[in-house]
Parts: sequence; C-alpha cells; structure tokens
Amino acid sequence: MTTYNNTYAQQIYSVLSPLVGEFMAKGVLKSQVQRIGKTEEAIVKEDLPHLADGICKGLVVFVGTDVAQKVAAKIKSF
Repeated sequence: MTTYNNTYAQQIYSVLSPLVGEFMAKGVLKSQVQRIGKTEEAIVKEDLPHLADGICKGLVVFVGTDVAQKVAAKIKSF
C-alpha cells in the first residue's frame, strides 16, 4: 500500500484505491496533481476542487457517473 505524508494525498488515495486498485489510484492521483503543476506532497485544500473535478472525469469510465460524482464530492469535503 502506498502512503503519503500529505494528508490530502493520502485521503484521496484511500478513496480511490478500493474502486480502481492501488496501482491505478496512485497513477490517477499523480497525473491529476501534475496537471495542476504540483506533486502529491504539495496538495493544499484549495487544490481539492480542481483535483476532484479531474478525477471525476477520469473515473466515469471505470465506475459510472454516480459513483464518480460521489467520489468528487467526498474529495471536495476533505
């Protein structure tokens, strides 16, 4: 299991990994934080809405719209 020192990164990873597996959760998180010009360890609360929206778009293919939107809402609530 991957662990992050950044609380937000760890929380996002913990939400994603049961849905898409550890490898994909790590990849999704990494790609989305790179998209906003950061690393996993540099995520701040203000980044969560942008990350949630990007993650939601990618998750739709794997888990459907309803689950993806619930995941995004959970990420935004951290």
